[in-house]
Amino acid sequence: MYSATVKPVQSLDQQYLDFTARTASVFDQYPQLEPLRYFIFKQLLIQRHSVGWTGRVKHWLRPLLRPTHTHRGSDRAEVLIWIESGREVIVDALLPVYSELVSRGVEVKLVAWAGPDDLPDSTIHIQVPGRAIPPAWTRDAWEALGHVAPELNDPSLARSFFFTCANLQAQYDELDQVLNELDPKVALVASTQLAGGASLVVACRWRGVLSLLLQHGIVQAFYTPVLADYMLTWGQTSNETLMHLGVEAEKLIPLGSPRHDAMVPSSDGRGRAALLGALSLPDRPTFVFFSNGNDLVRNADAPLECAKWLETTAAQFSGDINIVVRLHPNENGRLYRGCRRLHITKNSLDLATMLDGCDWVGSLCSTVLYDALLYQKPVWQFYADGWPELADNWKNGLAIRISSQCQLSEMVSRILVVGRDHAANDGVISRVFSNHGRATQAIADFVQSPLEEKSGGFEILKG
Repeated sequence: MYSATVKPVQSLDQQYLDFTARTASVFDQYPQLEPLRYFIFKQLLIQRHSVGWTGRVKHWLRPLLRPTHTHRGSDRAEVLIWIESGREVIVDALLPVYSELVSRGVEVKLVAWAGPDDLPDSTIHIQVPGRAIPPAWTRDAWEALGHVAPELNDPSLARSFFFTCANLQAQYDELDQVLNELDPKVALVASTQLAGGASLVVACRWRGVLSLLLQHGIVQAFYTPVLADYMLTWGQTSNETLMHLGVEAEKLIPLGSPRHDAMVPSSDGRGRAALLGALSLPDRPTFVFFSNGNDLVRNADAPLECAKWLETTAAQFSGDINIVVRLHPNENGRLYRGCRRLHITKNSLDLATMLDGCDWVGSLCSTVLYDALLYQKPVWQFYADGWPELADNWKNGLAIRISSQCQLSEMVSRILVVGRDHAANDGVISRVFSNHGRATQAIADFVQSPLEEKSGGFEILKG
């Protein structure tokens, strides 16, 4: 049996909240810094990231190597929908809303930065040219940060900050041109943790464009502060978590998740057959663990401990169960080297089919802790004493806490004897996902309401 080795130190989430409180006056004075909040905290303050000689050369050459601007010539749009990255949790949250608005005749434009290749032909793909010189406000902003966070007073960190501010200003310049061209009334994004989405929200604030943030994953400290005018959350449980983190209740609108509208359990066994077939698994009770080994700064040693627990349990119940580990999209699988009894996968099967086909699921802090509720599967959240607190699902009755390898073995034994239990009921699901099955329409209503000529529609939807 393995026990947790994580030392009970202050979690990264709590350090971030402390950093946010310390630097609040600086971000109030320099709101253009908002897209760099997480960069300053994690890469500069925590990881002490400095730019080496190779990075310096690349920075000064970038304007020559990357001079391209965004292609111009688009029509005006009432609604701008911003897609940043190709991750399904972002793309699958936004595209249904886009399609619904188009079907209603709303003038809507997709604007993508590093998005997937299969977006509609009318999509504007942002091209940000290189910029070497930081904007004039950079030095004063850095001095203000150093005053409230003296740990940042390091010339190598200052250089990283200046270089990043130069790139940030290039983003602002490009977004300014796009906003001039489209002249939208509403902008919808799915992440302000990513710099592009945060930059767009700040640019919209300067122009008086209504900004809406659509929740894309489990909410936690790094969702705060909420930069957009409103955050459209999945449901009441997300609102409660965010309010506990200090977000004003009036900014949170629980409308549901378009990505989850089509997530319903099947009754014909197709999901199970697809899962077993895709991974060449024998027909046994199957546990799928969704790994969070992508961020060992925030998650510390907990993902490694999970791997040990799973391998030990797989050895103990060899021949009785299948244990599948699905890697995070940004995870390389290194944590599971040597875990011969685990079935490691990443892209072999879509998420919905995997959830439909398995018998129960587990994770540290993956969004699947919510997703699996829709398939009425038991949800196990791994969380040992001393681990960083990454999600509070087990505290809210949304998951069963697994606090040790010994308990994991006991729970597997129970399932083998009495079958699975602790599945979510409709009441729990409605707390997590408002408007399930029609969240896309509810969100489209909300997005469209400020465009209507009649006054009061927006306030009615808020209520």
